[in-house]
Amino acid sequence: MLRKTGGILVLILSCCVHSVLADEVTHAVALYGAPKYPANFDHFEYANPNAPKQGELVMAEIGSFDSLHQFINLGSKPRGLFWLYDSLTDRGHDKDEIKTRYGVLAETIVIADDNSWVKYKIRKDARFSNGTPVTAEDVAFSVKTYQTQGLSNIKSRFQGVKSVDVLSPKEVRFNFGNEGSRLQVLNSGNLPVLSKHFWQGKDFTKSSLEVPLGSGPYKITSVVPGRSITYTLRDDYWAKDLPANRGKYNFKTIRVEYFRDRNAAVQALEAGEVNYIAESNLARWQKLYQGKAFTDGEVVKEKIDYDAPSFVTAFLFNLREAKFANPKTREALVHAFDFTWLNKRAFGGQYKRAESLFNNSFLASSGGVSPQEKAILTPFRQNLPDELFNETFSWPTTDGSGDNRQNLIKAKALLDEAGWKLEGGKLVDAQRKPFVIHFLVPSPDMKPALGAYLQNLKRLGIDGQISVRTGTEFYKQLMQRQFDMTPIQYKVRIPPNTEVQSALLSSFANVATSSNIAGFNDPVIDALVEELVHAKDYQQAENYGRALDRVLKWKYYFLPLWARNFQLVAHADNIKRPKVNPAYGYEVEFWWDENASH
Repeated sequence: MLRKTGGILVLILSCCVHSVLADEVTHAVALYGAPKYPANFDHFEYANPNAPKQGELVMAEIGSFDSLHQFINLGSKPRGLFWLYDSLTDRGHDKDEIKTRYGVLAETIVIADDNSWVKYKIRKDARFSNGTPVTAEDVAFSVKTYQTQGLSNIKSRFQGVKSVDVLSPKEVRFNFGNEGSRLQVLNSGNLPVLSKHFWQGKDFTKSSLEVPLGSGPYKITSVVPGRSITYTLRDDYWAKDLPANRGKYNFKTIRVEYFRDRNAAVQALEAGEVNYIAESNLARWQKLYQGKAFTDGEVVKEKIDYDAPSFVTAFLFNLREAKFANPKTREALVHAFDFTWLNKRAFGGQYKRAESLFNNSFLASSGGVSPQEKAILTPFRQNLPDELFNETFSWPTTDGSGDNRQNLIKAKALLDEAGWKLEGGKLVDAQRKPFVIHFLVPSPDMKPALGAYLQNLKRLGIDGQISVRTGTEFYKQLMQRQFDMTPIQYKVRIPPNTEVQSALLSSFANVATSSNIAGFNDPVIDALVEELVHAKDYQQAENYGRALDRVLKWKYYFLPLWARNFQLVAHADNIKRPKVNPAYGYEVEFWWDENASH
């Protein structure tokens, strides 16, 4: 009898406790702790709320474009299409706080106490650029469309949404079920909302140059396919006075001009035909951006440092190719690359070598494996090298003299272990097929970085061949996986989001045009990525991230090049930016044109 009574008391108590737990009503969602900015905040600290709304930003881009439909894998898209759309929430996390989103289309956000659902109330004034209201039906339509027909990374982001309920014309609920998490709640707001009326009857899966309809700050007013696109600020933009937008979207027009190569783009900057270029190559920055316009101050060069995960440049192996199946082969190819010499010769020693794909973040491993990481990795021990558990990882180094002899000796030994044989000066496999590596690169600027490497490969009996493809041609060949090795630029989001899933999970390895460029197909990585993305707190994310990092390194799944924790930009002197720099890198949307006459 006592046991029954006790059981009843426990049951009643647990029910009472659950009823006391309240759903969270908020203006913003933070993954860890509370949002930095309260509900009544005026503007982000890195915005200038008094910036004038005037002038023109003319951006130079390299390449071309053939589609204005940004939400499918097909086609090459111009820069800036995201300016056409509003989302339920807008990011604050990657500018000066970790993983936080503030309501834009969403006036209020209600979150279930167990994260099993989230409800959004859409602002009554929200309008598409044709004047029609943004409704809950539009949100539900967008989710369903993205889940079934959208980009690979968008599909992945919304896989956890079990259903969407339209509660009223302005209220919508996303249901996650028992698998709901704070991260899923936060990600659900990152939804560019489509107009159901605009898209009904259209084939969402086809590339198109039709001007799309959005509710965002800009609309497209001119398109020259492949060459230029012009965005005009909407005078009737419904959200211009929201706190998240104060000091943002300051240019009356933004025009994006496309050039075949960087030289032509810089010449256009000097001539005043464009007034903004973002650069990523430090050597090119030093050599190409020179001339009278720069010395006279008409064009300003800025190197803006930031404190965030690095932009990492690395070579990926096409792991679908049998030649790269053995980790010993990949390790040998890493030993053949002399980064120190390249940095000294080509970049004046200004670059730092990337140590991790998660460089400069709390997910990057260092030193020996921690007890927490060891506990995570031990169940996979039979699929991991013993060294991971017993040694400290380090990438091969040289003295920078150009003499890479010791590393090449090591590389030869590793190739021998992997079963390669030297016949007549050529490295061949068991079927006597020569070892040839086809490098696919997006710019001739990569050739100098590869020159010395190809010489070292030749000394090992490996034939290296370079294919330079620019713009849409590079993208097409990359998506069709027509390469052996190719450079990528990677920047991990903190904490990792669906992007890391689409880049590393086996389920994306053979999906055409997915972000899994390398073709990662490793059950250990699969397990670690899923645990990392769904980590419950900061500490758990750190442990799984560092464990994953160790696996990527010890299996030599990539060849690291350099890490960049700065942004390079050249712009006309009348283009200004706020005095307060965001910790995680600038956004040009917060800049403005000082000259009212433009």
